Amino acid sequence: MNELYRSFQPILTEAGLKRFGLILEYSPVCKVLRGIVHSYLQISTTKPTPYPVIPDGTQAIYIAPHGSKIGGAQSRARDIQILQPGNYFGIRFYPGVLRYFFDINLFEITDQFVDEKFLPCCGFGELHNNIYQYHSFHERARVCEQWLLQQYKPRPATQFDHALSLIYQSFGNIKIAQLATMVGWSSRHLNRLFRLHTGLSTKAFVQTIRIQHVCKQLYMTPENTLHTALELGFFDQSHLIRDYKKHLLSSPSMFFDRFKSDFYNS
Repeated sequence: MNELYRSFQPILTEAGLKRFGLILEYSPVCKVLRGIVHSYLQISTTKPTPYPVIPDGTQAIYIAPHGSKIGGAQSRARDIQILQPGNYFGIRFYPGVLRYFFDINLFEITDQFVDEKFLPCCGFGELHNNIYQYHSFHERARVCEQWLLQQYKPRPATQFDHALSLIYQSFGNIKIAQLATMVGWSSRHLNRLFRLHTGLSTKAFVQTIRIQHVCKQLYMTPENTLHTALELGFFDQSHLIRDYKKHLLSSPSMFFDRFKSDFYNS
């Protein structure tokens, strides 16, 4: 189900990393957690720097030498401020999966970064100490994976998973009433489950997936704004740009200049 979704973060492209002076190490997950945990990654920086993130429906655990934070789903672009040089470890989760590990309501942390007290999990408060005993990124990833496997509670596929798949397949170009009918639930019940599992309403989640696809398409082919708009069900180019500004707080050209300018001028 989640393999259908390829979330896009410009900061993690080659150009974005170069622009902000970051080095990325990345590790895939074991077979058991595939499609649930997106990846383990480590960002290294030699100076204080912003770390821009855009809405993609995912959650993440950010692990620094001094502690850990959980990032809920974001409804708008924002900068995470890295205040000290060094290595910063992270776990990225696909949308709707944190409840495979923890009995939590994701709506409580939407647009927030909360500390380890939010997770009802023995040992989470010490995870950063356990990870930073090791200097190798891959050893840190192994420690993280062992911890996640201890918390993991497998479950069979549900109608909610089917709803996610339909949204991914349509790139977010689907009406809520149609989605509810296709999974056999009322729109109200569907919305309650989306808020619980993703932290976003059904409408907000659908819009997030659509703007993700827009962002990816315009990053690769910035000259095709009108074609992208019509392909994804926007009325016109102006409609796309208004929606873009709502989530990413700038026009497409201004937004991507932030990630590409140094790359193209080098």
